[in-house]
Amino acid sequence: MSLMMMRAAILAQGGEVAPPVDIGSVWELDATRTAAGYTLSDDNQTAINTSGGSDYRRWVPTAKALRPTDGRRYWEVLCAPGGAAGFDGYLGVVSVEQREDFDAGDNPITLGSIGYRGNGSLWSSDTATASQRLTGLAPFGAGDVVMFVLDPGTASLWIGLNGVWHDDPVAGDATWSAAPSEAFYPQIQGRDPGDGGTLRALPAQFSYPVPPGVKALGFEEPDLSILEAHAFFEIGGNRDLGLAELAAWLDLGGGAHLTSGNVSLFLDHGGSTALTAAQSALYIEVELP
Repeated sequence: MSLMMMRAAILAQGGEVAPPVDIGSVWELDATRTAAGYTLSDDNQTAINTSGGSDYRRWVPTAKALRPTDGRRYWEVLCAPGGAAGFDGYLGVVSVEQREDFDAGDNPITLGSIGYRGNGSLWSSDTATASQRLTGLAPFGAGDVVMFVLDPGTASLWIGLNGVWHDDPVAGDATWSAAPSEAFYPQIQGRDPGDGGTLRALPAQFSYPVPPGVKALGFEEPDLSILEAHAFFEIGGNRDLGLAELAAWLDLGGGAHLTSGNVSLFLDHGGSTALTAAQSALYIEVELP
């Protein structure tokens, strides 16, 4: 501070730090792969069995895919409040190999898919033949929040219910691992009338925190990240600096993202020539490609 005072420095310091915001976007269910018995709502984030009847084995995958290089991702499914107290269907992920079977009448539990059933069992098979792998898991139904973490690189899935993990997604083994796939798609099934759920992909939608080291399903890498920088105006001893107005700002344009823990913009007047500015604007601008 003493050095800055000797140089007649003017420190530009921002206000309070803004609260964290979601970086990314919601994930929609695939309207082009929705069987006739389902009704989509909430901007295609909710799928409900409205006309499929009982034992309806169709399901709705997401429009976007998780690739092996995407890292571990967390999401939730809010089970339809108007559904049964005990769901008979499956929630989980389908592999790209089973994706096109959404309307074939086959449950989403084969060809490398993993399904957590409402009766507390887990089903998964790397072939076309269904196989029950685990029993004794927590059952779920209307109003419950089912939690998932998927590592698409290892085809490993962790499951939890209403804030309690069956297996620790930070340090524990996965609940189940399937065969590797080029892509996985979260899916929602409403096997009986009124059953189904709402896909949650962003922290603002979640009921529970994202586990450490895991990203939200809808997270997208920002276009610009600034870890730390220092903002200041400096007048060097025998130099003159005149400013009628100075604006230092960050401009976030379009759908791009800007992450900044501490922003640093500075105007440094040096050399032997005086600088006079009626108006000066320093900014970082992020534009769409």
